[in-house]
Amino acid sequence: MASRASRRPAIAWRAIVLASLLAVLSGARPLSPPPFHVPVPVAAPLEAQGRSVEVWQTPVDPGAALFLLGDVAVVEQKRRLLGLDARTGATRWVSSLEDPGFLLADDRFILSEKQVEAQEETYSLLTVLDARTGVSLWTAVSGFPADGPWRPYFSLIGMTARHAIVTLPSLRSVRAFDLADGDVAWETALPGECEALPVPEKSDDDDSDVHEAVDDQVAVMLMRCGGRTHLLGLSSGDGGLRWDWPVTDRDVTDLSLQDGVTALQTPHSLTLVSAGGTVLYDRAAADICEGHCHVEVLGDAVVVARGGGSDTEIVVEMTDRRTGRHVWTRTFDGSSGYGLQTAGDRLYMEYRLPPPLEHLVLDLLDPETGRTVHTTADPVTDDDSGALVVDRYGSLFYAFSGFDEKPVLTASRLLPGPGDPGWAARDGVPASAWPDACALLPGLPGIRAGRPAPAGLSLPGSVTCELRPASSGPGPVVKVSILWVYPSVGEAEEATENKGLREPSGWIASVADEALFLDDTLTDAALIRAGPILVTVEALGDPALTRRSVTAVAENLRTGPWGGGR
Repeated sequence: MASRASRRPAIAWRAIVLASLLAVLSGARPLSPPPFHVPVPVAAPLEAQGRSVEVWQTPVDPGAALFLLGDVAVVEQKRRLLGLDARTGATRWVSSLEDPGFLLADDRFILSEKQVEAQEETYSLLTVLDARTGVSLWTAVSGFPADGPWRPYFSLIGMTARHAIVTLPSLRSVRAFDLADGDVAWETALPGECEALPVPEKSDDDDSDVHEAVDDQVAVMLMRCGGRTHLLGLSSGDGGLRWDWPVTDRDVTDLSLQDGVTALQTPHSLTLVSAGGTVLYDRAAADICEGHCHVEVLGDAVVVARGGGSDTEIVVEMTDRRTGRHVWTRTFDGSSGYGLQTAGDRLYMEYRLPPPLEHLVLDLLDPETGRTVHTTADPVTDDDSGALVVDRYGSLFYAFSGFDEKPVLTASRLLPGPGDPGWAARDGVPASAWPDACALLPGLPGIRAGRPAPAGLSLPGSVTCELRPASSGPGPVVKVSILWVYPSVGEAEEATENKGLREPSGWIASVADEALFLDDTLTDAALIRAGPILVTVEALGDPALTRRSVTAVAENLRTGPWGGGR
């Protein structure tokens, strides 16, 4: 009895301590994630441009890629790699490696993979170059696919700052080579009965149907494990297995990886997985990635561009990668998934302005809120190809052009524009050069109803205006629409020619610099070019009123303060 009695205070004391601890824990708040982070932009904003000026230009091979490695611009020319001074275009080095094949690069190393045919079979050849000098550091040669484990064939998955990572199908393993010397840094056996999916042929200009990807955080690959498809994530630093994620039975057409975020695409679905294996985003709907979805990662902001409710609608969404929480959604018309892009750690969305305006613009988006900060023009013209690249010093941007004939790489400098916020979006054309559509209408009785330009253009007048009958009854309506005001007459002439309208005849041929009917058979709608200004005039169903209106609009353009034509 004494022993039992002596335990009671101890038991009571422990109960009090436990109750107090539970009370404290029940009131404790869960740890909050670190503050939302977006990197500070490192380059000149495109929205600050006035006009661009060419700094240097060089011919390149068809399909060439550009790598900006510090102050060295690496391109392909005459089947060899050239290292150019990024500021001046002067040649710093020429690599002895011919036909470099598929290329990856970072600031220190350039990695080349070539598929070499011999004896009706193909083997892989990896070569690593010093990015500063172009000197070859080492080469690794695989066996043929049929050679088996004794001389294994390998295929490149990707590259980190330290390693070249390959799959070895016959060994059912993944291996990392040290970029500095070619030594094996680590090798990891695939789990269970997993086998790598067939590796598609790689090319610089086609990243579709990719099954593997690597960045400095994780190496991801689609595998076939026990009859099902799995997505494996390995630490790219040491090869340790991070996660093994079963993929539902869907035909994955594209796998991409950016800053630790993996994107799995099919024509009808998009799934995003974090470096730790957490699903951040999973959406399935008919054709949402038919035109290709696109993902950009800026710090904690994971931004997706996918198909919307129509063929021309693109939905842009942001997910917070710290929590997987959906934050904002924007909808753009007249764009594609590729319209979402980053330049100099800034987020842009390219889209076509609503009719009647005929122009592509870029909205600078705030990654945290999705709101438009500014509207600007795309420095890459419709004739250019390849992604826009902005250098880390914020002074130059680079773009390819002329791929159909003689491809060239051009480095240009962005010139600061005036204080006018719509300057860049209007291609550097001052607002005073834009006519007000209502001011162009013929001086007939009626009610004028104008529609203003999008806010990003910062125009005071209307871009479309209708002259409606003064009475509420039916009657002809005259409509004038401004398509665009170009920086030069030559650009306006080219835009007119590209419309492919029938050559004019009769009265309309002498009205303005150029005037053409919009339809081959009807004469109640016309296009007018007056100097650099393109407008349309319509009086649908009334050719006689159209003639009077076209003549009046052309005269107003000629005599107005806009300098519109002869």
